[in-house]
Formats: sequence, C-alpha cells, structure tokens
Amino acid sequence: MDLPTDDYLTRAVTELGEPELLFRISRTRFLAKLFLGVLLLVYGVVANYYWWVHGPATFGHLELLLLIVLPLSGGVLLFHMYRERGLYVLVYPTGLLRLRRGEVDSFPWHSIDRILIKTQGSPTTRLEHAADGSLLACWLPVDVPTFQIWNAGLTVVRKDGVIARFGPVLSDYDQFAEEIQRRTFTAFWPATLQQFREGERLPFGDLEVSSLGIQHVGKFLPWRFVKEVTISQGKLSIKVVGKWLPWVLLDLQTLPNPHVLLALLSEGRKLTPAVLPNSQPNPNDDE
Repeated sequence: MDLPTDDYLTRAVTELGEPELLFRISRTRFLAKLFLGVLLLVYGVVANYYWWVHGPATFGHLELLLLIVLPLSGGVLLFHMYRERGLYVLVYPTGLLRLRRGEVDSFPWHSIDRILIKTQGSPTTRLEHAADGSLLACWLPVDVPTFQIWNAGLTVVRKDGVIARFGPVLSDYDQFAEEIQRRTFTAFWPATLQQFREGERLPFGDLEVSSLGIQHVGKFLPWRFVKEVTISQGKLSIKVVGKWLPWVLLDLQTLPNPHVLLALLSEGRKLTPAVLPNSQPNPNDDE
C-alpha cells in the first residue's frame, strides 16, 4: 500500500503496522470543493451587489435561493472542508484510527457503542448470509453527494462518549461506510441476536424490537402484521398490512445502529407468516 507522506501517519504505521484500508481526502477532491465554495461566495457578493444596487431589488422565493441559499451553501461547504483538512482514517482488524492535524483517536471495534448514518437517499438494505443461512453482514449503501456534503455522514460513538464524525469529503466514502457497518455488525450481532431470541426488548431510539414485535411510543405491532420496511429520503418507514400510510416514519439519523436494526427487522419477519391483506391489526395493542 502506497502511503502519503505525513509525520503522524508514518508514526502510526510504524507502531501499528500497515492498515488494511486507508481513507483520506484526496488533494484533487479537496481543491475542487474548495474552488466551488469560494466561487459560490464570490458569486453571492457580486450577485447581491448588482441586484440590490443596480437591479430591481425585489425579493421572493427565487431571489432567496439565488441570493441567499447558494452563497450560504458555499460558506457551509468551505467550513466542512476546513474542518476535515488533513484527515486520515486507518482501518485495522482490531478497529479504526482517526488522524487529523495532530489529533489521534482510536476506536477498537469492541469499544464502539453505536454508529449513526445520515443520508437523503433511498438505499436498499444489503444482507450477506453464510452457507448455512446465518446472517454474516448487513449494511446500508450510502449516497455520496457531489455538492451538499452536509446531507450525508457517518458518526461513530465510543462507549466512553468519544465521538468521531466522517463525511463524504473522504475519498471512497461509500466503501468506508460499508466497511464500518460490516465490522461493527460483526461485533454487535452475536450478542444482539441472542438477546432477541431470549425475548428481550432491544431499544433503537424511539423503537423497541423484540421477538414478539415492534414497540413505538405506546403502540405495539406484532411481526405478522408487518407488511414492508423501507428507507426513503432518509426516513425509515414501516408499513402495516391493509394500511396505506406508514405505521411509523422516523429519520434514519436518529436511530442508533440502523444496520443492526434492519437485520433484526428482517429476522423478526421470519418468525411468523404475514397475515392476509384484509386483516386489520390494531397498532395500539400492547403486549
């Protein structure tokens, strides 16, 4: 693996060995987004000057977009690029290492409490099974926005509260997000599946999942009435047999370990056969 020249990166590789994977902000990508951010800010200054000084000086929805939103977007883009400058992420079998301008943070897989995923897309859950049918991995493909990079990201939270946020400014961000989900899934899944099979309620934000069904804010949905589980525009939707509207609609980014949650939802739907479409569940039934 050809590694870039950096004192902290060289020291990390010397002490820990070469990583399995290395993610960074490529110079070309950094300069391109830097140029775009500066261009939007300059455009905002020039456009506002001519509009308010020499133009009609009217204001409406179109003016809001062209004169305010676009220049502000350039400023936000520059802020994100400045914050993530000099970022390297090294992936080892035992965990990941984040290097950023002299700061070093390690996240062993067993020390990670949860991950959070922010996306505006509509990904399809990916499942990987072993030959015996057991689940090996579950992950969500992520979108890599070209411009609005603040609409996507992955957060890793250690059990002691230390937080690391990663965004699509990283090269190969989609591969990075898949790797983090795969490796944390391997660490989380055995104990989670055992608790699930023993009938424990497993919390995921406002949702609780057990072998009996799904609980949400006083409402209970047995597995046999679950019609469909999808993610659309960054929201998790669970639909009920015989109903048009979702039983629950939640922002994906508010749900800890969504890859583990989606795997449990897949497992739960196997427990009992779905009812016929004309059956009418009561979503307020309690256990």
